[in-house]
Amino acid sequence: MSLRRSILTHGRAALVSLACVASGCSGADTAERRPAAKPAAKAPTAIPAAKAPLPEPEVHKATPAERVAAFAPVVLTADVSGLPANERAALDKIIEASRHMEPIFDVQAFEENPALREGLAEDGSAEGKAKAELFEIMRGPWDRQEHHKAFATDRPRPPGGGFYPPDFTADEFKAWLAAHPDDRPAFESLTTVIRRRADDLVAIPYSEAYAAHLGPAAEALRDAAKLTKNASLKRFLSSRAKALLSDDYYQSDKDWMDLDATIEVTIGPYETYEDELLGLKGAFEAFVTVADAAASADLKRFKGRLADMERHLPVGDELKTTRGGESPIRVVDLVFSAGDARKSVQTIAFNLPNDERVRAEKGAKKVLLRNLIAAKFETIMRPIGERALAAEHGADLDADAFFHQVLFHELSHSLGPAYVKRTGADGKEEEVELRVALGPVYSPLEEAKADVMGVYNLLYMIDEGELPAAMRRKALISYVAGLLRSLRFGVAEAHGKGAAIQLLFYAGSDAITVDPDGRLRVHPEILEHAVMSLTRELINVQALGSQGRAEAWMVRFDKLPPELAALLDGLADLPIDVRPIYPLAGEGTPG
Repeated sequence: MSLRRSILTHGRAALVSLACVASGCSGADTAERRPAAKPAAKAPTAIPAAKAPLPEPEVHKATPAERVAAFAPVVLTADVSGLPANERAALDKIIEASRHMEPIFDVQAFEENPALREGLAEDGSAEGKAKAELFEIMRGPWDRQEHHKAFATDRPRPPGGGFYPPDFTADEFKAWLAAHPDDRPAFESLTTVIRRRADDLVAIPYSEAYAAHLGPAAEALRDAAKLTKNASLKRFLSSRAKALLSDDYYQSDKDWMDLDATIEVTIGPYETYEDELLGLKGAFEAFVTVADAAASADLKRFKGRLADMERHLPVGDELKTTRGGESPIRVVDLVFSAGDARKSVQTIAFNLPNDERVRAEKGAKKVLLRNLIAAKFETIMRPIGERALAAEHGADLDADAFFHQVLFHELSHSLGPAYVKRTGADGKEEEVELRVALGPVYSPLEEAKADVMGVYNLLYMIDEGELPAAMRRKALISYVAGLLRSLRFGVAEAHGKGAAIQLLFYAGSDAITVDPDGRLRVHPEILEHAVMSLTRELINVQALGSQGRAEAWMVRFDKLPPELAALLDGLADLPIDVRPIYPLAGEGTPG
């Protein structure tokens, strides 16, 4: 059985049409026909159908100390010698404010984290110390890269983290809103936690729930605003201080979009990955960075091509969205991170804000963490590619291609569907954000979409002459190596699940095959066709706006052929991710 036939048999089920997903039928292969794969030097190994759920890399028996060692320490810093004394002092105050995101995220991840940390600190044994260190990496007692496997508790992780009562369910949430429709705005808000009071449920604003830390954070931001001479930074720091205390981030998000300063700071509740129950609640985080104005200016041309990229998407115009055109791109070096930005897998770039009102007016800012991107490529991605891909692909593993993939991934978050329609409590049709409609499946779908659409748009820009033709093959080879890197995060993580979707789709299209020695061979011409096809599939799945239908589509990618699982096992000694060390924030090497 060929790799393609194997994937079709056990995972893709021939990638049924969206009409079929909607109605619940199965079996029809609607994927476009592709040219036959160019044969490898030897015939690829037959891949038997998988019979078990998508496995994780073989790390389940690793000790806490071995798990800690899987995250390689890297020093991240920036040249701040050109900052005047007042701006350097403002930077210190911003770092001070950002530190307050740590205790907030602690309880957002799990309300009992502070007590668990104290208990681990009392264990002076070698194993106890290793557990305590792993606890800090994972931001709790469960291993995020092993389906939240417990290592410092005997309890399973609540899917809703600390955003909801531990025993809370999605059905209870839906039932409450059905009985109390006026509560919907507060309950679905990005910035509330849900709590029980007697027999009732209440939505508590973040500004109230986390007042003990948001107050000092706001004060430090105000102090920084007084120190800086940059008008745009002063304006943002002042408005963000107000937002932390009011839960109204709209104006502050617009001020952040207009930020034009050497110090580039992102602080607040943004991503909803931590809410695996409903995908509604924003986790607090902070990125403190130093911008490179020249490098940012060099990428500015792509901001002006976003509308072209939207028009070029391989779907009908009804699935395309018009957003604001400002969409600045910032190339920065990371000097401190906190909260959701500093859990086990480190973010290398982001595309914010997520508020679709701001996106409609001004677009979204793309921030690329240059020093972290470079560290991950050299520490993790290049070694993965050299070991897992066919030997001749090694010459095409390219740091610049990887950097541009990250850029176009972030640009692609701003493309495609943004809203869907649903029937409101009053029986009238209303528009809701896609993240609300899709719930917890939104994140892996969106990450997969941004990945594959990013490659689609990168190839488009090569065709348009915006990037050199020599990057084409390097981009495709480096892309596949990057998918293996992301898959090692684990499929409990949005980027890992998104990578699994892509790899299985491409295997089912013969865009990648497995050589007799177990390495992956990439067929670039076929991969280009598959990238276009998967871009179309993902946009259509999102546009349905149905969590159930999206889950029905995604279940086709929940099994991994044993040969691909073995390939991941062979990477077990390589780092999964990095542990940042920030000298400018006074940090030294761990241990």
